[in-house]
Amino acid sequence: MAFPFPYYCRLPVLLVELGATLPVPAPAAQRAGALISGRVIDQSSRAPIPRARVFLLGTPHNTDSDSTGRFAHEGLKSGTYLLQIRALGYAMSTWVINLGSGEVVDQDFEMAQAAYTLDTITAEGRPGFMERRMHDFERRRKEGRGVFVTEEEIRRENATTVSDLLRMAAGVQTVCNHAGCVARMTRAARGACRPDFVLDGFPATFSTTANLPTIGVVGIEIYRSLSETPAEFLKAGATCGSIIIWTRSAPSPPSH
Repeated sequence: MAFPFPYYCRLPVLLVELGATLPVPAPAAQRAGALISGRVIDQSSRAPIPRARVFLLGTPHNTDSDSTGRFAHEGLKSGTYLLQIRALGYAMSTWVINLGSGEVVDQDFEMAQAAYTLDTITAEGRPGFMERRMHDFERRRKEGRGVFVTEEEIRRENATTVSDLLRMAAGVQTVCNHAGCVARMTRAARGACRPDFVLDGFPATFSTTANLPTIGVVGIEIYRSLSETPAEFLKAGATCGSIIIWTRSAPSPPSH
C-alpha cells in the first residue's frame, strides 16, 4: 500500500533550498567597521572626565566624552590613527592607535592635570580658523628663521613619522633604537638637548614625540635654539628649541 509523502518531511529540504538563495547577514564588525572607544579619566584620581574633546587627527571624526567619561568613534577603516584628547584643566594628550579591519579598541585614556594656566582666548569666529593658522605659518616661513616643512613636502618625501622629516633638517639629530627615535637640537647653547613640542598651538612636550605619525599633518616648524624660536612659542623655563606641528583637523579655541 502506497503512502503519500508527508509534507512535513519535505520541510528540511525546502529550508535547505531556500537557504541557498537567502542572503547571509554580515558580522556586526563588518557592517559597522572598526571602532575606537574608551573612557577618559583623571590620571591620579581615576575619576571620569566628562565633556573632553576627542579628535582623530586628519579625519572629520570628533566627539565629546559623556558624563561617565566614555566616547566612541565608529565605522572606521583599518589603518593608523592619531587620537588626541583635550579637556579643560588637563594637558593635551595624544595616542597612536593601529586599527585592524573590523577591530574594536576599548581602553582607558588617562589625562594628567595641566601644570600651567591658559590665558583667555577670544576666537574671532570658527570658520577659517585653520586658514588663519596656515597664513601665520607662511608668514613665519618668509621671515627665514627655522626650518619649515609643508604638506606638499611631507607627501613628496613619503614620510611616515615626524622623525623621517627631522633627519633632513640641519642642526637636528635623531637618535633611534628599537623603541623609536628621539630628536635633539645640536645648535642649542647648552649643547644637544631635547626640544619642546607644540601641537596645534598647545604645549605637547609630554604627549608628543618624534615618532608621531604624519597622518593629517599639514605643516611643521623646526626651531633649533631659543634665539631662533619666535616669542609666541617660548615658554617659561625653556632651554632648547621647539618643534611646532600643525594638523588638518586642528580645533579652533573656545569663545569666552
